[in-house]
Amino acid sequence: MPVAGPWQWTLVAILVVLGMLFALLAWRMAIKEREKEPRIEVLSAVGGGLITGLAVGLAVLFLQKSFEESQKYATWRASVEVAESIPGFAPNGRDIRGINFSGKRLHAADFTEADLEDSKLRDADLDGAVFNNANLRGADLIGANLREASLDGADLEGALLQDTNFAYAIVSPKIEKAQVNARTCWPPTMRSEMLEKVIVMPAYDKNGVKIDDMKDGLKGGQRFPCPLRKE
Repeated sequence: MPVAGPWQWTLVAILVVLGMLFALLAWRMAIKEREKEPRIEVLSAVGGGLITGLAVGLAVLFLQKSFEESQKYATWRASVEVAESIPGFAPNGRDIRGINFSGKRLHAADFTEADLEDSKLRDADLDGAVFNNANLRGADLIGANLREASLDGADLEGALLQDTNFAYAIVSPKIEKAQVNARTCWPPTMRSEMLEKVIVMPAYDKNGVKIDDMKDGLKGGQRFPCPLRKE
């Protein structure tokens, strides 16, 4: 929510005090000086006018601030969408839903606790990025480079992880129903039990020959170093 500046809050406080003062005077006169009804009406009108004006002023102030913040956000979002490389990118609490990050170079980006459900990160270079506790449910990470990335606590349920490079990454165990293939490259520490509920999709070499997924004994990909991809 937009925040008013110090001078604006000072003006608001003055108007509140004046409005309450005139309303109080009118109330006291109504009790003790009933014969001065015209004066009471004037004071009541002034007090009511100040309070009404205050409400209108506050509404205009917050609408103006809201518009300014919306303009800043729109400019920031547009710059992110057109940029090819944003090292150290961090949304800092901004809404990034719907932004297409596919193909972007985002080395050491910080997506901690970000909402990236169903997001597009295909072929993105996310070397060293941080996705701790992020929502990556259904995200498209096909062909993405997540070498040395941290996905501690990230939710990857239903994510598309075919050809994804997780070499030396910290991978969350929340990968149920994620789609993987023989070209998915896992860190050396990957355990077979973590892949029990993934969906293994077929993978083919450049000659169209189906790749043996269980060649190294690991379901749904290979442990690093992965001979099927260039490092």
